[in-house]
Amino acid sequence: TQKAKNGCVIVMEVETGYIKAIVNLSRGRDGDYYEVYNQAIGTKEVPGSTFKLASLMALLEDGKINLKTKVNAKGVYKFYNDELRDSNYGRGYGIITIKEAFEKSSNVFAEVLNNAYKNEPHKFINRLKQFKINDSLGIDIAGEPKPTLYEPGSKNWYGTSLPWMAIGYELLQTPLQTLALYNAIANEGKLVKPQFVKEIKRGNEIIKIFPPKIIKENICSKNTLEKVK
Repeated sequence: TQKAKNGCVIVMEVETGYIKAIVNLSRGRDGDYYEVYNQAIGTKEVPGSTFKLASLMALLEDGKINLKTKVNAKGVYKFYNDELRDSNYGRGYGIITIKEAFEKSSNVFAEVLNNAYKNEPHKFINRLKQFKINDSLGIDIAGEPKPTLYEPGSKNWYGTSLPWMAIGYELLQTPLQTLALYNAIANEGKLVKPQFVKEIKRGNEIIKIFPPKIIKENICSKNTLEKVK
């Protein structure tokens, strides 16, 4: 009913990173959907509101807020000549906690993060690098691009970059890279490499084993991890 251009689903085992299932569908000219390209590993797109997890993690790591911090989710948030609206037609949610703002996926995150980092935007970008958001996962299938993450001082950095990044715009990730961040939180902060092959056999003989590989042991502090969980 949404007439999406394409979509994908990935099922990854949390502790090991083994991919258990993956499917990609793209809409053809006739309106039907077909498996054409592995969007999950090869196509970068804005992660949108799924990225609010990374924004919340950065705010917590830097002590900018806590889960009980009150925010005014008024529904419309203005930045220079641009504005963002909440998905409930801009009506907003009133005075709520940052925890409730995350639960409702309110775009008040753009305002909160902009106020927190507007005088030190590099600090936010450095937190994203701590979470390994700027790196590819090094998967063993060809075609994985490196995420696009702009930095202050670059030609692609604008006054609205911080608020837009807070809600997952002005940066690009593959669906698998987005999944890896969420998987790390579920995996007690341990970021693991997604793998498509567990072992190679010839008959009953195991020729090669591909054990789980840890990219980073802890992507954030235990305190932040427990809060976002």
